[in-house]
Amino acid sequence: MVVAGWIFWQQHKKSIIKNSIENVISKKTDSLYFIHYDSSVIDEVNGNASFYNITLQSDSLQKQLQQFDTASSATIYNVHIDEVTVKGTNIPALLANTAVDAASIKIIRPIIYIINSGKKKKSIDSNDSLAIYERLLGKFNSIHAGEIIIENGNLYFSDKTGKPHTSLKDISIDLKNFRIDKTRDYVNIISYFIKDVVAKVKEINILKDSNQVVFTEVEYNAPGKFINLKKFTQKNNQGQVFFEVNNSSVKNINTDSFILNQQLKANEFTSDGGLLTFFRSKQKNKDAADDEIEIDNNYFDEALLNTITIGNTKVLIYDKAKPGNAPFVLNNIKFKATDIQKLYSGTNIRNLISRSNWALSADGFSFFSENKRYKMVVGAFDINSMTSTMHISNFSVIPQLTEESFSKSIKFQEDLYNLNFKNITLTGVNTDVLITKRRFEAEAASVQPELRIFNDRMVTPNPASKVGKYPQQLLQKIEFPINIQKLFIKNGYVAYKERGAISKQTGTVIFKNINGTISNVTNIKDIISKNNMLTLDATALFMGAADLKTTWKLPLNSSNGAFNVSGNAGGFDAGVLNSIIEPLGMASVSKGRVNGLTFDLTGTDLGAKGTSTVLYENLKIEMLKKDSNDVRKKELASFIANLLAKDNNPQNGVTRKNEIEQDRDITKSFFYLIWKSIFAAAKKTVSGKNSD
Repeated sequence: MVVAGWIFWQQHKKSIIKNSIENVISKKTDSLYFIHYDSSVIDEVNGNASFYNITLQSDSLQKQLQQFDTASSATIYNVHIDEVTVKGTNIPALLANTAVDAASIKIIRPIIYIINSGKKKKSIDSNDSLAIYERLLGKFNSIHAGEIIIENGNLYFSDKTGKPHTSLKDISIDLKNFRIDKTRDYVNIISYFIKDVVAKVKEINILKDSNQVVFTEVEYNAPGKFINLKKFTQKNNQGQVFFEVNNSSVKNINTDSFILNQQLKANEFTSDGGLLTFFRSKQKNKDAADDEIEIDNNYFDEALLNTITIGNTKVLIYDKAKPGNAPFVLNNIKFKATDIQKLYSGTNIRNLISRSNWALSADGFSFFSENKRYKMVVGAFDINSMTSTMHISNFSVIPQLTEESFSKSIKFQEDLYNLNFKNITLTGVNTDVLITKRRFEAEAASVQPELRIFNDRMVTPNPASKVGKYPQQLLQKIEFPINIQKLFIKNGYVAYKERGAISKQTGTVIFKNINGTISNVTNIKDIISKNNMLTLDATALFMGAADLKTTWKLPLNSSNGAFNVSGNAGGFDAGVLNSIIEPLGMASVSKGRVNGLTFDLTGTDLGAKGTSTVLYENLKIEMLKKDSNDVRKKELASFIANLLAKDNNPQNGVTRKNEIEQDRDITKSFFYLIWKSIFAAAKKTVSGKNSD
């Protein structure tokens, strides 16, 4: 009988075990699901078994899914596995419907579909993970495996009829010492992903709100407490990429918070960078003038990181109110932040930066003025909140028209600017106030300016008033609050070029080697109330020949544009002035030397008063006229001018000093008033008129 029983068992054991397993699964899943497989290899002595082409499915639920909008179960699970190999299993306990106990379980190429069968869209929650175990393994009193290995698995989440909205492809999992009993719950099961699991996924695809999110080559290592991600990409439904971040890593991760609470708590996040897209939006407060740059954080309820390091990244910033407009672009940004506080879902850049010590650098960016006449270029820059410093390689305002084209494009006279500010360095920058209060404060700044300005007097003069447009007045009209205690000008250059209305030729006034200090550059009322004076002290080389020193005092709270400008210049050959006075004044210096110039002006919106003294010797001048296309000497006029003019100052032991009283042409600029006042006084000195 024993021999006969053994022979019978050997011949029919596969079908007996198969029927028993199928009955166990059906019973333990309330008869909703059945399991079957094509073939098996069983070693009952050692407790080893392999099963091939396994299917777990519910025909009754599948039929209801096809016929109705809802099914009797909220979620349907369809499973196919190429191979399951179990080693060291307790087959009697399995067949007795009490336990699953094995030394190892290896699952090869499982394909799992989780289908939400109701009308309402359902997000993935904790019940899905528990339900997968229950559908696969049944409601046994205990389940134990020394090791569970999953190779080349695929997991799909979908609704009733659509394609999967979430898919995980090529899953590999290694789970050690898996043990749960009849008291198991979701937290008990998922705890293995906190302590013991090593999981790799080739690709994760998520379709959500018309966006596609793709994670490529994800590795989650619970024992090592790290996550590695080769690429993260987010696209819209038109295929436009909004985010693409490469080679990212989260180190020393708090796995409990990550798995249980969807909170990213870790020591360090590093990434090679890529492409990031942000959206600028107005604050909810309608009276607020500034915008917010938002972070689209849909994947974690909150994040807490000690350090963030991001490599070369391209940043696009869109205006939410104008989605069709081209984005603002920043290239090759590098960012590092330490001591970061909580980063909540839906936070903004302002909060992130204000809550950390950070350093930011980039290649720079460019944009066009509203009228498209100028291209603004900001060069490579770096900002460091820890050292309170900021450096910008250059800021340029580049005209997009030639001087000739510009003159033809304007109705009235305007200045054409070509500006370049190099080596901009700021120290003592209060980055916290800059970010949280939108207020720029710095202890000191230095810059090397190169300014080229052109005006064509052949164009009709602009009749519009320029009252209220002195430098200190324009500073007060800037909406963004500014306070720079000291601004240092280093080796600057200024060239003012003008085409004369009569000569139709150009002359240029040049200042080289400009060095100076501007104090109290501010438009902040509480600071102005303590110190209302903007002061400029500068030296320069006038026309490459004369040393010039000047001091400007500009009250910041004056209601009438009050100012004081004084200065003095050293000696130079008077012929240097010909490049200016010939095309613009229709005169020429044939001989003479200027030995010195001093001036002191006090003025308002409507004019200037003061004194000026110009010292010179052996001065001879020629008066010019326009003859066809040439400028020629007026013989008689030149003779009379030299006859009436004073050749020297001082002359006969007397130094002539002139009073300045110059009414302002309100259609002309502040600098025109200063130049006109000094020129008028010099003209009086040479003519000998109105001198003391």
